[in-house]
Amino acid sequence: MNKFILFFTLLMLGYGYDAKAQNANDYLETVVVFPVDFKIGDYIEFASAKPIAVGASGYFEISIAYTRNNVAAAATHIASSTHANSSRWQEAGRINNNVYTSGGVNFTVDHNPNTKAFRIRAINTLGIETALNVSVKIRSVNFNLGYNKYATPIYGNEPNAIKLLPMTYDWDLIVGNNYMSSEGILAIKAASNGNVGIGTPNPTEKLAVNGTIRAKEIKVEANPWPDYVFNDDHQLMPLDSLASFVKENKHLPNIAPAKSVEENGVALGELNRQLLQKIEEMTLYLIDQSREIKSLKNEIQALKTQQR
Repeated sequence: MNKFILFFTLLMLGYGYDAKAQNANDYLETVVVFPVDFKIGDYIEFASAKPIAVGASGYFEISIAYTRNNVAAAATHIASSTHANSSRWQEAGRINNNVYTSGGVNFTVDHNPNTKAFRIRAINTLGIETALNVSVKIRSVNFNLGYNKYATPIYGNEPNAIKLLPMTYDWDLIVGNNYMSSEGILAIKAASNGNVGIGTPNPTEKLAVNGTIRAKEIKVEANPWPDYVFNDDHQLMPLDSLASFVKENKHLPNIAPAKSVEENGVALGELNRQLLQKIEEMTLYLIDQSREIKSLKNEIQALKTQQR
């Protein structure tokens, strides 16, 4: 065993392998200090990265942790950048958030995908008023040549909301039985346009599902809700006109025909709204019919009384 370890070590040295140097390129640890009276929007720009492939390999995890007497929090953000990004600050997405206080968190992470720079920005001022040290660890997930840690950090204030930084162009979750070495199955696809597919590689809707959905409850929004049918100014289609429409078109007015549903599906919210409108209109037809029937019964009863 000792001979094997010695051989492996010599082999790595022969190939120029240096784990310590590699780690130094991948990681940056530092602390940024916010003063006692820091305000929302205050930021500290503290470092920039040196990804390879003309900057296209920029993909970083940025973890922060801090305490402020009665406040403690930690989070990990993802920053992704390429060689062709414009020079503007964007807020990095968060994949982990440990908060030990009520009211949220004090800081977020911004990244400039063009200059590959990082900054910590205040989004709250929770806790007892003391200076606040934010511990920062950056890990390059892709290849990186190192970091430029500023000898003098850049302080400023960003009063305006900034846009979010994309975490990836797209994302796939492929599952399968690794033990059997079978082909993987695409479970979830997140496309660059924000659409999400379950079981489909090309989601054309905000959520596209190739399969059956089972749920205890589904809530949809449908506006306007058709109680306007009961307003005095709502005009019902005469029954003879309705009969003619159904005979000619083989479906109810304002309800999609079968061919359209087969080709395009139906929007549940809109369909429920339309069906309720038809039920409410049917209720009004029945009420009118009941009045006419009652009126006819009264007339018949009056005639019978006169004939006696």
